[in-house]
Amino acid sequence: MKFIKYQFCLIIIISGMISAEELPNNWEAYWVKSCQTVVMNQTNQRILGIAALAALGATQIDLKVKGYAQSEGLLSKPVSHLGDKIGGAWGHWILWSSILTTSLINGENKDDFISKMQFSTLAMLTNGIITVGMKRSFGRERPNGSCCQSFPSGHTSHSFTIAAIAHELYGESVGILAYGLAALVAVSRINDNKHYLSDVLFGAAMGSTVGRAFALNYNEIEDNIGITPYMQLKFTFPL
Repeated sequence: MKFIKYQFCLIIIISGMISAEELPNNWEAYWVKSCQTVVMNQTNQRILGIAALAALGATQIDLKVKGYAQSEGLLSKPVSHLGDKIGGAWGHWILWSSILTTSLINGENKDDFISKMQFSTLAMLTNGIITVGMKRSFGRERPNGSCCQSFPSGHTSHSFTIAAIAHELYGESVGILAYGLAALVAVSRINDNKHYLSDVLFGAAMGSTVGRAFALNYNEIEDNIGITPYMQLKFTFPL
């Protein structure tokens, strides 16, 4: 995952902080607290602990899963290509477009819209930073032989962060759809010989916990300033 695709995120954060006078001025504190929640929250600790053990165990069968995926194929080529796009640049643009569209449909004011954009952007940016840091720390070679950013899967962690955000903003029905698409992304990374099973297992857990941590703290902010970001959609939204 490249830092360049998060540059636009920083623009949104900065412009939002400047233009939204009614928003709280403690987004830096929110960011720090949410990062702490990723590892300090007990539920997140359990998720990450189980995922770490699962990933460690999966290393014993990584090569077998790789062999099966390459010989039999887990997905058709078009479906796998779709998963690759959703886990990459498409994912955050679809989410941001969804936030904009639903805000217009529901007649939300500017501050509510920018607040949601900041929430989602900070979560995705944080996940990207953590993912890149872990990739460089572990330096694991990819199954296709390229070096050296296999663990954890960035596409997978990115898509699961988006799924957690979508669940918070739009409710269970959209959340289930988003998590389903995130799972598709994970399978596509194995199918395309870009990641091992252990890479996507931990990537899924990490992305979920990051999104969950930012959602938990966003709930506190909405309570303090009267924002109601949760919006249960009554129709199937193309997320």
